[in-house]
Amino acid sequence: MERHRVFAGVGFWCLLLAGSAAISPGQSFLTELKSEHDPGKRSELALDYADEALTNAKALYAKGEVHQGDALLDQMTAALQECATSLGTVHKAKYYKKAEMKVANIQRRMQGLLEDLSLQERGWAEYTSRKIEEIHDKLLDGVMRK
Repeated sequence: MERHRVFAGVGFWCLLLAGSAAISPGQSFLTELKSEHDPGKRSELALDYADEALTNAKALYAKGEVHQGDALLDQMTAALQECATSLGTVHKAKYYKKAEMKVANIQRRMQGLLEDLSLQERGWAEYTSRKIEEIHDKLLDGVMRK
């Protein structure tokens, strides 16, 4: 009986920790991302996170969980903006080109998501698509300047 209480207590704390981690996973990731000192590595981590966030957002939209999908699109945009900001301090063209190519791929995937969504669900995704286009333009400008 005592053993059951111990395991129940451990289960409670695990659920509590999991719940607190789920409150703002994007913010904790962005905080961790900004703590990376190497701007080239930070930009690559941001791109990886953005790619994963889009994949998860698509899955949420497919399930009909539009608000959660919108939240992931926000996190994806924040990661892409952090990538562009980080690259502003890097003086190597290879990082810009790699980022530009990945963001172009994200743009294509985002267009596919928009095509899959109904007109009522598209609002935030269309706004996000425009933001991604702006970020891509900044990166493309950086490729041309470097």
